[in-house]
Amino acid sequence: MKKKLLAIAVAGAFAAPTVAMAEWSLSGSVSQGVSVSGGSISLGGGSGSLSMSGSGDLGNGVSGSAGFSVTGGGSGASIGLAGDFGSVTLSDSGVSWSGSGLLGTNATISTDGSASAVSVSLSHNIAGLTVGASATTGGAVSASASGNAGDVGLSLAWDGSSTTASASMLGLTITSAGSVSWSSALGGGMSFGASYSGSTVSGTLSYSF
Repeated sequence: MKKKLLAIAVAGAFAAPTVAMAEWSLSGSVSQGVSVSGGSISLGGGSGSLSMSGSGDLGNGVSGSAGFSVTGGGSGASIGLAGDFGSVTLSDSGVSWSGSGLLGTNATISTDGSASAVSVSLSHNIAGLTVGASATTGGAVSASASGNAGDVGLSLAWDGSSTTASASMLGLTITSAGSVSWSSALGGGMSFGASYSGSTVSGTLSYSF
C-alpha cells in the first residue's frame, strides 16, 4: 500500500500542467501588374508581403491572437482577445471591438487610438440580403445593401451624398461609376485580375501562400 502511495506521489510531482501552445502560421503574397493607356504599356503595381500570425487558447472560453508584418505591404503588428464578449483588437491603426447580438446585429466599434475618430457600424442578414450602416465622428454616415441570387451579386451603397451601385457575376464586376473588373483563381495560389476605368486597362498576376 505504501509503495502504491509513493508511486502516485512521484507521478503527481512530475505531472506537468496542460498548457495550450500557440499555433503560428506564415503567409504572404507577391503580385505584379501591367497597364495599357493611350497606346503605351507600363509595368506597375508590383508588391509583396510576408506576415506571421498565431493564436492560442487562454482558458475560460477566451482565446488570444497576435500577428505582425515581416516585410512591407503588411498591416503591422496586432494583438487581440476573443470570447463571449466579442473580439477586441489592438493594432498600430487603433482599437476595435466586434461582436454579434447587439440589437440583433453584427456590430463593430473602432477608434484610431487617440479617440479623435470613432466609428460605429452595424450589419444584419435578412433572407440572404445583408444591410448595414455606419457612422463616424465628424458626421460621416453611410449605408449599404448587398446580396446574392445564385451566381449574381448586387450591392448598393450610400455615403450620405452619393449612391454607388455594382453588380457581379462569375468574377466580373461592373459599377455605376463606369469601371469594370474581373478576377479569377488560376489554382495553386495563383490568381489574375483585370480592370478597365476611363481609358486605362490594367491587369495583375498574384501568388499567395
